Formats: sequence, structure tokens, C-alpha cells
Amino acid sequence: MLSVATVRSAQGAAGYFAADNYYTADQPEAAGEWVGRGAATLGLVGPVDQKAFEAVLRGTLPNGQQVGVPERHSAGVDLTFSLPKSWSLLALVGGDRRIVEAYREAVKHTLAWAEKNAAETRMEVRGREKVVATNNLVVALFEHDTSRAHDPQAHLHAVVANVTQGPDGKWRALHNGKLWQLNTLLNAIAMTGFRERLEALGYRVGDRSRHGNFEAAGIPRNLVMAFSTRRQQILAKVAELGARSPAAFDAATLMTRPDKAPVSDRAALYTSWRGSAAEVGLDLAGVMSGAERIATATGAPWARLAQSIGSVATRMKDVVGDLGRKLGLATGDPYLPRLGPGLRPDSAAAAHAVASGVRHLEAREAAFARTDLLKAALDTGLPTNIEAVERRVEQLLAAGALVRGMGRRDTMLTTAQGIATEAAILDAIEVGRGQGRAYHTMAHAPAALQAAATKRSGIRLNAGQQAAGTMLLSSPNRIVAIQGVAGAGKSSVLAPAAEIILSHGDKVIGLAVQNTLVQMLQRETGIPSMTVARFLKTHEAALRPTPDPIALAQARTSLGGAAILVDEASMLSNRDQLSLVRLANLAGVGRLAFVGDARQLGAVDAGKPFSVMQQAGAPMAQMSENLRARSEDIRTAAAAAQIGAVDRAMEALRPFTVEAPDRASAEAADRWLALPDADRARTAIYASGRRLRAEVNSAVQAGLLARGELGPGKLNLTVLDRVSLTDEELRYPHSYATGMVVEISRAQPGLRLPRARSTVERVDALAGTVTLKLSGGAERVIRPARLRIRDGASPVQLYEQKSLTLHERDRIRWTANDHDRGLFNADQAQVLAIDRGRVTVATSQGLTVTMRADDPMLSRLDLAYALNAHMAQGLTSDRGIAVIETRDAKLVNQQTFLVTVTRLRDSLTLIVDNADKLQAKLARNPGGKTSALETSGQLRSAPGRDSSRASVTSPERSLDLEPGRSRPYDIGI
Repeated sequence: MLSVATVRSAQGAAGYFAADNYYTADQPEAAGEWVGRGAATLGLVGPVDQKAFEAVLRGTLPNGQQVGVPERHSAGVDLTFSLPKSWSLLALVGGDRRIVEAYREAVKHTLAWAEKNAAETRMEVRGREKVVATNNLVVALFEHDTSRAHDPQAHLHAVVANVTQGPDGKWRALHNGKLWQLNTLLNAIAMTGFRERLEALGYRVGDRSRHGNFEAAGIPRNLVMAFSTRRQQILAKVAELGARSPAAFDAATLMTRPDKAPVSDRAALYTSWRGSAAEVGLDLAGVMSGAERIATATGAPWARLAQSIGSVATRMKDVVGDLGRKLGLATGDPYLPRLGPGLRPDSAAAAHAVASGVRHLEAREAAFARTDLLKAALDTGLPTNIEAVERRVEQLLAAGALVRGMGRRDTMLTTAQGIATEAAILDAIEVGRGQGRAYHTMAHAPAALQAAATKRSGIRLNAGQQAAGTMLLSSPNRIVAIQGVAGAGKSSVLAPAAEIILSHGDKVIGLAVQNTLVQMLQRETGIPSMTVARFLKTHEAALRPTPDPIALAQARTSLGGAAILVDEASMLSNRDQLSLVRLANLAGVGRLAFVGDARQLGAVDAGKPFSVMQQAGAPMAQMSENLRARSEDIRTAAAAAQIGAVDRAMEALRPFTVEAPDRASAEAADRWLALPDADRARTAIYASGRRLRAEVNSAVQAGLLARGELGPGKLNLTVLDRVSLTDEELRYPHSYATGMVVEISRAQPGLRLPRARSTVERVDALAGTVTLKLSGGAERVIRPARLRIRDGASPVQLYEQKSLTLHERDRIRWTANDHDRGLFNADQAQVLAIDRGRVTVATSQGLTVTMRADDPMLSRLDLAYALNAHMAQGLTSDRGIAVIETRDAKLVNQQTFLVTVTRLRDSLTLIVDNADKLQAKLARNPGGKTSALETSGQLRSAPGRDSSRASVTSPERSLDLEPGRSRPYDIGI
């Protein structure tokens, strides 16, 4: 794997990397190797001289030039490339130095790619400072052979000096952002190059991880673990923490990290390693001799490709067929090449890798970075390399299957299929123009709406609410958007509008993405509601490419003239929104209104259609006044966050911001626990992601136990923590691991799999198989690539098992549905009693449910003292404690910040590790989903629409910053 770290001291780095450098009898002890075009330009070639190395790290170049100020010059970046453990054992304990040399060559090849794609500097271009590519690096490469615990661990330190030569010939500081950003891709490039060289030596690749690393075939994992003191230390700490999440492993790694002591007697150390290998029965010699036999064998190119994917075929057609089946790709997939005599094995492997990578990425985003596609392709584990993958991407771009981004999105890619989907959504909206039902005349709708609102709740609707209600009741258009900032009082207008529609004899249906939002919508408005998924499932036969006539007739009978209101519409994916607008037109719906805030969190799956339809000129009303916030500070912070003015939002929250480096979760728990019971009930804890949420939950539960506020009854549970994977990833055997739970929701006759819950017993990545043990004890060997996934709904879901002790009075949330008992995914409950293995809970709906210890729902729960942003969207609390840490890079963005800040009525305590660093990261990362039409530059002229309607002020930029001020409402009917 590859890790990236800042080199903090020129003198300390020079001493450290040289002192622990591996060397042979004919090499000087401190010798490393200069690498890179920049090094060559400076005359730095061959062995690394320690004095010259230290000088370069200070910015002092051999040509006499000084980059920066020596006392303040940042030294550089350390890219540490580490061999997987089994290969270190073969190379260092078994003595096959060719393995390390193969890895070194792969790393040097990777650094050459990094020079072309990640080497940059800042310089003035036409009077403005810009980041420009330089295509050169100065790198010192050192080989080390031990871990911190002095286990055999071959790794290479590529120390990238903070200097690079600009296009004008002048040497400047390196802008190293891409080296950090692309670290996982650089690792994937190194591992694919390493694999290519290993297979040339005759070695076979064994188990792979999800991120491209792989072990050697023939070396059992338990024997590998015997040589990993550090791994055993980390596992012991993870067990102590009681969780096996990635976050728990990260925390345990930091907690158990020792200082690295120098090796005093390397010969003695190697002798002890060989003795340990003999003691545990590690047959390294057998694996090495087997590689020698394979290396001498010859075979046709297609035979070698077949062997690498576990196929017995020898002909091109059969091998390519097996390759497609291994990845679950159909023969007619638009991302695959046609079979022909000119197709080479390396091209076939690259094409399938890229096709699989596209399928994986397009499931979550309508557009994606080119570098993300390169990594996804390499991560498939197919025998290809970065050059072949890049060639295949260019071929798909030339063919039009992939489309390059325009303008500032020029590093992004989208797909022709994604563009067509978004264009189809906008076309359906245009088809609905003039086809809606007027439930009330436009002239009299505002008065009727106000009268209904007054009768229902005694409130006076503001201008934005009037605009939204008038659109719902009177627009001639079938499909409309209501853009409302968080806290705009959407429920206050939806409820009276629904009453008026119902009074005219028409049906009103509420929809939302999550069950908790459905319950809230129904409770606050009285509108009968369901999830979008359940609604579309009911009408799936009418939505087929050729609609079922009976199902279509039924849809027209039940939905004709009806008003369908979709709440929190920003959370809809392209696929679901397309289905909804198609169904609305097919069934003759009277009104399909998408209600939400385009700036808030989007769908898990691809697309941001609610934002796109607004930008494209869909009929729209806006509600821009935050009625939820009652304090001036919260109003100011929420208004600023709404338009992305992070500096003003953070300034408003500064008096309530607490810096707690390394203990943010504990600080949040302590502050909540210190509140009186009445204030706890009014105060929610919001965490920026799963890791912090789990930490806060554990800390609060421990605090309540220490105070005697939980118990006495308790029950030890094993709960299931969902592994978030795309459908494409579920086809990869390396996505599965021993001990994972596999839930099969739809029988798979072709795999002899019933609808059941099973456990992963074994994984054979080379054969492409996973062995499952069913609940009855029977075993099934399956090929995940053959899973029948339809319409994005996979028949299987993966879970990791986690230990959880449940106590009386604990607050919990469900992670699955049991509709018959009123238990809904993400909904909360309180544990009333735990007695003789039975658990009694009170649900949020006031129901009391008693479950036996073996009840399936007791494995589908978690603590609910803290919520993350996706759980919080749509919720409201009087007070809040929010926890954000800057190391959660992907979660520190303006969308999650907006959702957090806009949940509150009265006050927010913001707990962070570093406030200034948080503000800087928020400013750089708006977050949000991508759009195919936006990325390709086609949003304003998508086919089938009047382009004059496709230019409107984006709601993200039109909202008022001044709290409490109501802007003139805009109703586009």
C-alpha cells in the first residue's frame, strides 16, 4: 500500500532515510537512488549523497539557486510504497531479491506517471497566479526492510523534494496537492506494474483487497499473520474498542504506533526471521520453486490471460466470454469492444476493466474524475496496466460512449447514457407543460390557501409559502419544483394545499426517500405517504419499456388527476426521478411537485435532478425565508451557509465553537451528558460521519452507565453494519471477506441460493468463487459475477458483524424495516426493559414491541444518541451539538455543514479539532452530486426543450443572505 506524509525536517529526514536504508555488501550504507526528470536536470543521478539530499530538502539546489527561504522552506513529501506481507516474506526471508527489484521497477514506473500527471507549481501567467504542470520531480528513493516492530516489511520511501522546474525554466516550490489527492491511484498503478513483473517471474497472485493490493498464492493468511506483530497489536486494540469498522482500525493503528528503533544487527535479525518461518511451517522454498516451474512454461497469449482470470478456455472468443462473465458484463455492453481478429489479450483485459470501472462509478455519480476511472479499472484486478487503461478510456471518448467535461470540469468524464437520462427527465417535464390540473383558480387560490392555513394552525403564510401553495393548486403544468431553504415552513403550506385538493375530490399522495421522512411528512401534514421505492415498486409493470396494459390502466385509474408531493426532493437519484416523471405523464397525474432544497444532501445514487430541473427552467416557486431559526446567531449562520458564505457562517458560530483536538467525540458526549434531562431531550448531537457517530454513541452510552442512568437489564448482541458497495462491486469476489454476513433478499435459482441469511466461509479470488454457509448449515459455492441484478436492485447485501451491548433505557435506531410491527429503517426507539432474554421497546409512533433474543430485528439496530447528516436531513431540534473533524476529508463539505447548521431553532455548539482548518476545508469543498448535462456543457441546450427556458438564476445563488428578510417571491407557472 501507499501512504503519504509530510517531510518536516531536512536534516532529520536525511539522517532517518539513510540510516535505515537497506544496503548490500557492495553498497555504501546510506545509499539511496535519485529518480525523476527534475533530479536528472540538476545532475542528481545514481546513489544519493546525504549532504546533497539534505541541501535539496532545504531548497538549496546544486546549481546554486535557492527555492524559498531555507529556514521556512517545506522539505517535501514522503511517498511510502509497502509490499504486501507475503511478498516481503518471500523476498526477505525466502531470499528472492528479484521480488523487491520488481517492486522497485514498478514504483519507479509509477513515479514517472506521477511526473506527467501530478507535478505542478504555482506561477504567474498573464498577471495572475495559476497552478501549472511541470512534468518533473526530484525524488530520492530509499529501500527499508523492517516494520516499526522489526518484522520483515520491505518498503520504499520515495522522498519527493519540494522543488520543481517550471515551464519557464525557473525552479520553484512544488505544488503537491495532486500527490496527496492521487495516492490511492498511484498505489494501484504500482501494484498492477508489480503484478505484471511477478507473473513474468512465475509467481501467482492470491487474495486481493478491495483497493488493489494482493498477496502471494500458496502462503496461508494465518502464517502471514504470524509475522505481523503490528497487526496483532492493532487487532488486540480493535477488540478492546469493540468495533471492526475502518475507523476503528485507523484509531487502533494510531493508538498502538511505536517509534521505530534502528536495526543493530541485520544479519542476526534475518537469521531469526528464517528460524521463525521454520517454526511455523512456512514453506517459502516450495512457493519459490513452483514459480520457477511456471516461469519456464510457455503458452499462447490468450492462454496466459485465461490463466490469470481462472479460466480453462484457450480460444479468444471463449476467454473474452469468461472475462465478461467474471465481471457480470453483458456481451452487448456499450463500453466493451467487438470481438475481432485484431483484439489482443491486453486490450481485452483493459477494455473489460474500464467497462467495469464505468459501471461502478456511474452507479453513484453522473460524472466522475478521469483519475477515478483509471483507479476503478485497475482495482478490478485484471491483468492490465495504466497505459492500456488510458488508451481504452481515450477510445471510449473518441467513440462518444464517454464524454469529456467542459470548462472548469475538463478533468471530469460523464457518459452518453447519463446525458440521455438527464435529457429524458427534462423532456418529460416539458411534455407535462400545460397538462396539469388546476385544483383552484389562480385568482382565488391565495385566499383559499390562507383561509385553510388559518383554520388548521392559525398561521399567516409568507410570500414564499403563498407562491408555493398557489403553484400547487393552480399551475397549468403537471410537473413543478418548489425550492425551499431549510426551515422555510414547507409543511405549513403542503397541509392546507392538500386539504383543498382533497376537498375537490382528488387524491393526494406524499412521497419521500427515507422511512423517517415519510413518517414525518405524514405526521406533520396528514398526507398519506410512502417511500419512493415502495411507490415505484407498486407501478413497476407500468414503467417497463413496453408498459403492461393492465398495470397502465390501473395506474391511470389510481393516479389520474392526483397530486403527488415528493418531499426532500434533493435526495432523489436520476433513476428514481426519471421513473416518477415518466409515470406522471403515463398515468395523467394532475400535479407532481418536487419539494426540497437543491443545496442540501443529494441521493446516494447518481444524479442531482432536482437541481438540474431548476437550472433548466422547470416551473418553480421559491421559499427563501428560514422560519425555523429563532436566534439571531442561528439565522445568520444558516443564511450564510445557504449561499456558501462559509467565512460568515463560521464567524457567527465562533462564540459557540469549541476546539477539542483528539477528543471531539468525548467533548460532545461530556457536554450532552452534563445537561439536565429536560435539556437533553431538546438537544440533538450531530456528527459529520459514521466514525464520529459511532464514537459519540459509545461515549454517551458509557457516560450514562457510569451515572447509573442505564440498566440494570442488558443484552449482548451481534449487530450487522452495512458495507456500502455498488452493484458492480458486489460482483467482485474480493469485496467479500470471511465472517461477513450476506443477506439474500431474492432467490437466485441459477446459483442455488434461496432467500436467506448466510455467512462467508471462504473466498477464492482467482477462481472467482465465494463459499457461503446458509442459516441451516448447508454450504453453497457461488460466483458473484453471476448475480442477477436488475434495475439497480441487487439481490444481496453485505454486512460486517459488530458487538453491541444493549441496556435498558438505551436510545436506538433501526437499520432495517419490519413494516408489520411498525419498525422502520432509521426510525428511533427507546429500550423499556430487558428481562430473561426479551427486549421491550417503545417506538417513535408510541407502539410497544417485545422481541425475543433471536429476533432478526435485534441484529438490525444501533445506538442513536448521535445522528449523521443523512439521518438528520429533514429533522429539527431546539438545540444542537455538532461534531466535525477535518481528517474526515470527504465529509467536510458545505452540504453537510448546511444540513447541520439548519437543523436548529435556538442554539448550536460546534465542536471541532481546528476551527481555522475546518473553515479552509469547507471553503474549498462545496460537496454535492454531479450532473451529466452540467459536466458536458449541454444543460442549456438539451434536446427537446426550448433553450430560451433553460436559463434561470440558480436557487443556490439567488437566496438572500440577510436573516429575516423576505425576498419578493417568484412563481414560474
